Parts: sequence; C-alpha cells; structure tokens
Amino acid sequence: MVTAADRAAEGAVVDLIARERPDDGLVGEEGAARAGAGRRWVVDGLDGTFNFVSGVPHWCTAVALQDADGTVAAAVHDAVRDEHFSAGRGLGCSADGRPAGVRTGRTLPEALVSTFLRTDKLGGREAAPVLAALADRAGMLRMAGSGSLDLAWVAAGRIDGWVQPNVDEWDWLPGALLVAEAGGRCTVRPGSPAWHVAGAPAVADALIGLLDGLGG
Repeated sequence: MVTAADRAAEGAVVDLIARERPDDGLVGEEGAARAGAGRRWVVDGLDGTFNFVSGVPHWCTAVALQDADGTVAAAVHDAVRDEHFSAGRGLGCSADGRPAGVRTGRTLPEALVSTFLRTDKLGGREAAPVLAALADRAGMLRMAGSGSLDLAWVAAGRIDGWVQPNVDEWDWLPGALLVAEAGGRCTVRPGSPAWHVAGAPAVADALIGLLDGLGG
C-alpha cells in the first residue's frame, strides 16, 4: 500500500538532503534513488502506512546515513506523539534529547516482543507456527505495524525484543543503529528467511535460540 502521504514525506526528505548534502547518494522506499560519492541516505518517509490510512496512531519517518563502515547516523520521528529518536555511531542514542537505553533484567518469558510476520516475508512458509512459538515463549507479543518505530521503542526501553524476517533496509538500518547505540544487540541471522533480531542482549540471544530451535 502506497499513499500520496508516503510520496510527499519521502519527497520532503529527499529535497532536504539534496539541498544540504548534494553530493550524497540516497535510496527511498518509494523509489527515490541517486548515486553519490561515498555516503548514502536510506529513507522511509512513512513507515506504517496501513496504520496511517486506518487511523491507528503508530507510524513514523525513518532515515539512516551510511558510509564505508556502515550506518553512521539515524533518526526516527513519531509525528503523532512529536517524539524524536536519534543516534550517531559511537555517540549513543537519545529520545527527545535525553539519553536512551534498552531495558535490561528481563528474560524472554518476561519480555515484551514485537514482530511482523507475513507469508511473503517468510519465503512462502506459514506464519502460524512461528507466531505460536513466539507467543508461547515471550511474555507478551505485539505486531504493531511500524518496524522502525518499534525499534525506536526498543532503544527507549519500552519494548524488550524485536524479530522479523527478510526486512527491507529502510525498515532495519535506522532502528538498528538506535538499538545498538542504546546498549542493545542487533543481528541478521542468515538463511531463508533472513531473520533480523534486536533487543536487550539477553532477550535478543533468547530469540535467536528460539529461531534456531525452529530450524529457520
């Protein structure tokens, strides 16, 4: 699903980058693309479109900047709540200008875990067995529909773990840096599907163990 708001939001970000960093490359979910010299912006103008059109107040704008060493800076903005999350490599993570950190001390059976599962994302596998395993092992399971905002909430200590298969880079890179700089663990588990896992270190490790037990 793509709306005029998706295109307008991406366009606004792309225009700003073009003015301020004209030599940088970029790629956007809705098709924006430009080659650059060494640095690249990854843009999701509106993450959570189905929520947006349904009147569910859980969506955001997410941007990441990459250089030769990976993701160097990222930001996620929640326009509904007027909350801004940002991080720089080696500089930590902040939520509305205050230091942010993942919540520690919870085991997976005590944890709030976010996911998003669809048959196409699972490479044709049925989602039900994976959902059942997550629901059985996690303290509470949520599927809120905005991956970047959920990752920002992991970084802010509101959600304990996050797991999704075959995630597009604009849905992963911004939030992954937030989590990493907030003291969390982020990993991509190779395979089919490629599982993307983030969270407080103990919860992320437990989620990886659960996936290993499922065999994929």
